[in-house]
Amino acid sequence: MQSETTSPNLKHRRRRRRRRNRKLQPTEKEKESRTSVDTLQEQQSRLSLHDLTSEASALEKQLFELQTQLKLNHAAIPSKEQGRRAILIATEQIAATEEETDYVRKSLKSIYKKILTTDVLYASSHHIEDKLWRYIVYASIEQARSKLRKLSTEEEASKRHLSKSLLHCIDSGFKLYRDLNTNIKSTFHIDTSTIGIDLFKRGSEPNSDEQASALLQSNYICMGDLARYRASQSPPQHKTSQESLALARNCYQKAVSVNRFIGKPYSQLALISLTSGSAIDVVWYYCMSIAMKTPSSVGRGNLQSFYSKIQFSKDKFLENEVHDKHYAMTTISAFVESFLQMHREFMFKKESVDTEVDVSNALENAFQCVVMMACQTNETALSSKHISSVLSILRSTLTRTVTILLITVWNLGEMIKEKAHTSQRPHLQSSQVYLLAYGFRLLSTLCKSTLDTMESVKSQMESIHYDALETLVHTTLLPSVSIWCTFVFTNINTVSQYCASMGSASRMSASTSNSTLDLWKKDLRSSVQSFLSILISHPDFPDPVLHVLPMTYPLSEDLHLLGVVPLINFHATVDLFHQYVHDTTQGSTETKKQIRWGRIREMVKRMAESSSFDFIQYNQAELNYSVVDENAKKQQMNRFMKALATQRLREQVSCLEKNVNRISLSTKRTTTKEQEAVEMEVYSVIVDVTAFLDGLHKIKKWSSQLLNANRRSQSSVLEVIVPLEVIDELDVYKKGSSHMNMQARESIRYLDQKLLETHHNDTLSLTASCLRIQKISEQLETWDDAKTFWVGEESKTHASESEEDGSEDEDESRNSIHHASEENYHSGTESESGMDSDEDSGEELFKQRRFEEEEEEEEEEEEEELVSESEEGEEEAPLVYEDIPKIYRSILRCILYCYEKRHQERIKTNTPQQPERLILVTNDENLAWWAELFGDPATGQRIYVKTVEEWDKIAGARDFEKVYAHSWKKR
Repeated sequence: MQSETTSPNLKHRRRRRRRRNRKLQPTEKEKESRTSVDTLQEQQSRLSLHDLTSEASALEKQLFELQTQLKLNHAAIPSKEQGRRAILIATEQIAATEEETDYVRKSLKSIYKKILTTDVLYASSHHIEDKLWRYIVYASIEQARSKLRKLSTEEEASKRHLSKSLLHCIDSGFKLYRDLNTNIKSTFHIDTSTIGIDLFKRGSEPNSDEQASALLQSNYICMGDLARYRASQSPPQHKTSQESLALARNCYQKAVSVNRFIGKPYSQLALISLTSGSAIDVVWYYCMSIAMKTPSSVGRGNLQSFYSKIQFSKDKFLENEVHDKHYAMTTISAFVESFLQMHREFMFKKESVDTEVDVSNALENAFQCVVMMACQTNETALSSKHISSVLSILRSTLTRTVTILLITVWNLGEMIKEKAHTSQRPHLQSSQVYLLAYGFRLLSTLCKSTLDTMESVKSQMESIHYDALETLVHTTLLPSVSIWCTFVFTNINTVSQYCASMGSASRMSASTSNSTLDLWKKDLRSSVQSFLSILISHPDFPDPVLHVLPMTYPLSEDLHLLGVVPLINFHATVDLFHQYVHDTTQGSTETKKQIRWGRIREMVKRMAESSSFDFIQYNQAELNYSVVDENAKKQQMNRFMKALATQRLREQVSCLEKNVNRISLSTKRTTTKEQEAVEMEVYSVIVDVTAFLDGLHKIKKWSSQLLNANRRSQSSVLEVIVPLEVIDELDVYKKGSSHMNMQARESIRYLDQKLLETHHNDTLSLTASCLRIQKISEQLETWDDAKTFWVGEESKTHASESEEDGSEDEDESRNSIHHASEENYHSGTESESGMDSDEDSGEELFKQRRFEEEEEEEEEEEEEELVSESEEGEEEAPLVYEDIPKIYRSILRCILYCYEKRHQERIKTNTPQQPERLILVTNDENLAWWAELFGDPATGQRIYVKTVEEWDKIAGARDFEKVYAHSWKKR
């Protein structure tokens, strides 16, 4: 029953609510009326803004006329001679004009304020904030300041009155801009701490927030200027002045934070740093103002004016054994002074730069001083105020230095791209290379000296104190290294173009600038190499496969350098809204350390991937990076080329061995039915290096020559054997530009060609002469085996007989060679006649060498006669095989091996009286003399040795067997 009584009430309530909701919902007519009202309001506001703008332009024109009239009134003030009345009338006119000017300014100020509060975007598009500063605020302040300057020292009351009015103008203007910024922030809901980062991440897309932030930045700059003007009205050390300067710095920093693309706030911050006396801060702020997307119009000029006013001391820095805070600050000041002096030379000197500017190693001494201070004190480095303050100054100085360096390098690169600096391009490139090398050298030296110093004091400190000091030192040094590495891998092309190979640079004209540029490029390569070596060997350097925090996490230095054009591409990838960006103390020291080392590792990785930095490599097997020393690399390359050449020769020898094995030079092989009963005679000719140098064309002829050209059937062939020792000697002789060097190169090419021909031809005719390389096995195993073939100077049984027979055989061979040579050379082919010039040159070389050797032999004979006369009764010791020089033993082992093989064949075939068919052809008299001391001791027969010319005449005879005869005459 109770539910039945309550249900009608509930329905009634629901109906009432629905009716109310219907009343709240606007109808279509109401919507149309509201839109029409909004459009009317917008039109009215536009009309009001248009009216205000036109009214403001009229007042601006009137103000300009009044200012012109006021200048004329001041210029037309009568002198005392014209009377007091005229002076009073002129003064009244000036006062009336000033009152009217003040009234116009107040009216114009109210109109500007209405426009700024009504529509900020409209005001920003019409530059109302600039007009407010120029026509109202700054003009009134400058008017009061000019009046103060004109007053004399006796008019104290007027000065106080004008000073109060000036301070009132400053305070009213500061309050005006502060109210405007409050209105802008509330209208657009802007957070000044994040608006600049947000706009940076968005890019350069035009929007309302960007216009509002630009207006905020302009107002903050005006507020900073007003606070700076107020500080100038008090003594420098007064509390009011210091507070005003701090307020001005705060306003300029807010102007930086709301818009990261404008460089004007940095230029104003440099003016604040001038009052504090920090020269490196002044240069840093001016460089920052230049490196923005919209640079300051007065930044470069103000920096040049600052350098022209500053005076550097010429005293050199002196090291001190006392390590205290005063010494550390002195070393930092010395470094700053020397660095700024160098920066001035490279920044503004258009001609050749004096690279002998003393940039001392003062920072190394400062770090060493801090470490020694920590070692001498009992307290930890974290609790020591002196150590913490010095390290803080060191960190700021080093970070400023690295930033100035990278901005200067970028600025020089931009100047190189401009057509206006085409004539100065070599100088700009040299300056850029030098500054890059200086940056790498500075950081590598600091890292190395810091590690060495910390290692030297490790045993003298407790582990807790040492760990705290090591953390502070690394926190001081690591940010600057991270900034430099970030700049390098972001602008890797700038560095790689100078670190590439010097081939292109060597083709330049040999001017002074280019030679200087090449020297500095080498210095840059060595600096980069040493820097990478120190980084890779550092104990904190992360492994390439080790997972570390992403390098895109933000750091404090990212916020300080946000907007700098050289780093803008990298900062676009950084997650600036990460949790550590607003309060950097939240991130632990280890976290920041990992992020910075991650950026350093990224630079090493990109350098290893680039072909320009060929001195750093990534070892895939060991998963680490390695830096190759330039000298070690050259030595490795030389060893590699030598190994390649050796391997190539071995392959050629093995190829020849395979081809020779296919050819059985059988002495019983017949070519036709008529020659079945004819036995083939093979004459082995072993040639040395002098044969190639003096008669290469003759060796070519022997390798394809037909013996006994007048016979229809051939029973003799020549087998030209080239020892392995000869190939090595030719490789030595090939370097140079003389005729001998050219002959050596031609000989090597000929041997390569013969090897290829032998490789392509599977079978060679046994009736044709050929050329082959000595096999590795074709030599005596040891030199002691040569004792078996030692004959000596005179054989005991056959000495006299061999001399007589040798003289007779030699006369006969001479006569036969003479007739054969005349017949052969008169009816020679065209190919032989075309080589006359080479023969003459070879003969001249041979004659000259033999003439020198004969002179030496004559001198030796005279000395031997003198010795024999002075030492009568003493008998000369006979020669033995061990007296053979080592330079001839290799080729003699090959000759004696072939001699032994022929001797065994004669014994096997039972033909002991068969003539020897092994010949050594050489123009080396010493080799020939030693070779003829070997042979068959049983018969006294010696190895057959001929010169190149003698053997060429014998081989070219029509009847070869008649001319060929074994003869020996004691040399």
